[in-house]
Amino acid sequence: MSDPIRVAHLLEQCWHRVPGGTAVAAVGLAQALHARPDVDVTGITARHASGASRHGDPGVPLAASRLPRAVLYETWHRTGHPRVDRLAGWPDLVHATGGAVPSTTRPLVATIHDLAWRYHPEAATRRGRRLFEAWLADSRRADRVICPSEVTRRHLADAGFPDDRVAVVSLGADPVPPAPDRARRLRDDHGLDGPVVLWVGTVEPRKNLPVLARAVAAVDGLTLVVVGPAGWGEDLSTAMAPLGDRAVVVGPVDEATKHAWFDAADVFCLPSLLEGFGLPVLEAMGHGTPVVTSADTATAEVAGDAGLAVDSTDVDAVADGLRRVLDDPALAARLAQAGRDRAATLTWAATAEATVGVYREVLGR
Repeated sequence: MSDPIRVAHLLEQCWHRVPGGTAVAAVGLAQALHARPDVDVTGITARHASGASRHGDPGVPLAASRLPRAVLYETWHRTGHPRVDRLAGWPDLVHATGGAVPSTTRPLVATIHDLAWRYHPEAATRRGRRLFEAWLADSRRADRVICPSEVTRRHLADAGFPDDRVAVVSLGADPVPPAPDRARRLRDDHGLDGPVVLWVGTVEPRKNLPVLARAVAAVDGLTLVVVGPAGWGEDLSTAMAPLGDRAVVVGPVDEATKHAWFDAADVFCLPSLLEGFGLPVLEAMGHGTPVVTSADTATAEVAGDAGLAVDSTDVDAVADGLRRVLDDPALAARLAQAGRDRAATLTWAATAEATVGVYREVLGR
């Protein structure tokens, strides 16, 4: 058996103010790689006085730079230093998993989840767009670029990335046992005795919450539950105004509570304007919660035939999708089972297997 592939894996996203899906993806992949005998993972971070990340323990050995994040990202981009090779114990390969591209002389793989800032510039601040463009530019020196969907692959092609250097590797979500008692408590604690549509994510403009709120308002007796941290650029109170007391804004929660909300909901809806993947859709499917999502972005790929894909810019279309699920028990049951079946194939172990395949191609092993 050959020696394990030694990978330096960027995990600084876990310390971002709003870690978001990129941190979830980086950690999920790192942990799945760490569990394999053929990969040896070291996480790369900036300097942090507190040590602990906002996203919990990544679960792999960490090597921290002496530089704080802002300086580290800027010097990587502008000067190509400091290289992470010595810091990470001279790895075989460096994986830039999102947010920045470490400087290295080693073979380099870069993950790009989406190019949302180019298609929806309102989704990021001016500074954010500048940082994203720097990240994209630095990713061009990678030996291989990984993205999570065909939508992002097409966007990368439009941005000038050669198709033969881009690999599509789906993200994953490991099964979580149902928690019906906790789900009932959540409904009781929030006075929810009617149908519930759930939204999970980071609150920002491209998530399209104003359209979702207006669609829910058009469905008699339906309550919208919003779970997740505030991001930027969205006035949530204004977005929820059409619903009055039929909106429950929960805010950020721990993982166990988030998953209990999937069990508590009658339908999950993510009508984003653009997603690179859409992890909450996969998580909902794993719980057997019927999904309504956008027809024109990567979430339709994730859902496949296990969800209803609608025009996310059309309030009536979103409302009709919600009504179809709520008014047709046979459809809801079919979507629930199809979702469980599909989610069972999209695990972090499967993501790690495909990612190691990319590593081996780059290394010629």
